[in-house]
Amino acid sequence: MSLKIITFLGAAPATFTTTYALKDNNGDEKQYDGKVFSEALRQFCNYDLMLVCVTEKAKTVTWPVLEALEDPRIQAVDIPTGNNTAQMWQIFTIITGHIETGDRVIFDITHGLRSLPFLVFLFAAYLKTAKQVIIEAIYYGAFELKSENNGVAPIIDLSEFVSMIDWIAASDRFVETGDARQLSKLLNPHSDSSGANKKAAESLFDVSFATLLCRPLELGKRADALAGDLLEAEQQQPNRVVPFEMLRQQVSQTFSSFVGNLDGDAKAALQAQFRLIQWYRKNNRIIEAMTLAREWLLAAVNYQLEGSVDIDNRYTREDINEALWEIGQNRPPRELTDYGKKIHKLPERKQLIAVWNQVRTLRNTLDHAGYERHAPNASKIVQSADRSIASLSELAKRWGLGNC
Repeated sequence: MSLKIITFLGAAPATFTTTYALKDNNGDEKQYDGKVFSEALRQFCNYDLMLVCVTEKAKTVTWPVLEALEDPRIQAVDIPTGNNTAQMWQIFTIITGHIETGDRVIFDITHGLRSLPFLVFLFAAYLKTAKQVIIEAIYYGAFELKSENNGVAPIIDLSEFVSMIDWIAASDRFVETGDARQLSKLLNPHSDSSGANKKAAESLFDVSFATLLCRPLELGKRADALAGDLLEAEQQQPNRVVPFEMLRQQVSQTFSSFVGNLDGDAKAALQAQFRLIQWYRKNNRIIEAMTLAREWLLAAVNYQLEGSVDIDNRYTREDINEALWEIGQNRPPRELTDYGKKIHKLPERKQLIAVWNQVRTLRNTLDHAGYERHAPNASKIVQSADRSIASLSELAKRWGLGNC
C-alpha cells in the first residue's frame, strides 16, 4: 500500500511563482511556493509516487517545471485533452489503471479543464468502492482567492465532500435492503461506547436484523425508536454532514411505515406488516416476503374472526392453519373444527382458500431451497410470488388491511 498523488497540469505557461497557504489541524498556517501547485504540494505531502497527468501541450509547456526537480517519484502520465466523453473515459481508464487495491490517494484539481473536479470526485467514489482506496485529500489551490488573502492563495481540502457519496450509498442500501452496516459505520466512525451516535447506530442494527431475519413484531417496535434516535444523532453531526437531515428523513419515512403493535392496535399493525411484505417484494427479497405472507395471513384470519390477534397462544395459529387446510380439502362443514366452521361462513371463503394455497405452496417450495427433482426455476418463483402477493393484496384490501 502506497501513497500516491494524482495531479494535473494545465497548458498555460508557468511564468511566475504563487505562494499557497495551508492550515493544519490546529489552525496554524504554513506557506509554500510553486510555479504550479504540484510544486508546492510536494513540499507538504509525504508521498511515494506523484503521477502528473499531462496533455501533449502541457507536457511541453508546464511539465518542465516538475521535471527540473529531478525527483524520481514524480512521473508524467500522458492523457488526452478531454474534449469529449470518449476522451474523458480514456482519462478515467488511464488514471484508475495506475492505482492499486488499498492505495492511499491524494488528488489535486487546481489545474486543467473545469471538468476535472467533476471527474475526480467520480474517480474517488469509484476507487473507494472498487479498489478499497483511502482518499487522503482532494486539494485545490485557490489562486483566484489570493487577492482577498493578502496575495496568498489558500489551499482547500475538498475530500470531506466525497463522504456525501458514502452517505447516499449507505442510506440507499439500507432503505432498499435493510442492510445497515455501512450507515452504522458512518454514524459512529470512531466506535463511541456511548452517546447519540452509538445509540442511533445500534437502532439501525436492530432494525436491520429485524428485516433480515423477518421479525415483523420486533421491527414494529424497533422502527418506532429509530426516527427519534436518528434525529438525536443528527444534532451531533459536524457541519460537514449537512445533508444528514435529508437522508434521515428518507430512512425514517421508509421504516416508520412498518411501525405497529398487535397488542395496541391490531388492524394498524397488520396494515404495517402488509406494507413490509410489499417492501420485501419490491426489493427482491422474495423468501422474506413469502415467509411473512403466510404468517400474516394466519394473523389476518384471526383478526377477521375475533377482532384481535392472539400471539401468545401458538395453538390458535395452528388451529387456523388446520382449519384452512380442511376447507381446502372440501370437507363438509359438519366435519370442520370450530375455526373451520367460522371460516366457512366468511363470504370471501373461496378467495381466502385460493390465496392460502398459493402462499403456502410457494413458501414451502422456497423453504426446500430447490432440493426437489422438478423444482421450479428462479424466474417461475418470481412469477409465482407476484401472483401470490397480488392475490393477497386483493384480499387485504377487502378486509381493510391493505393499501386503500
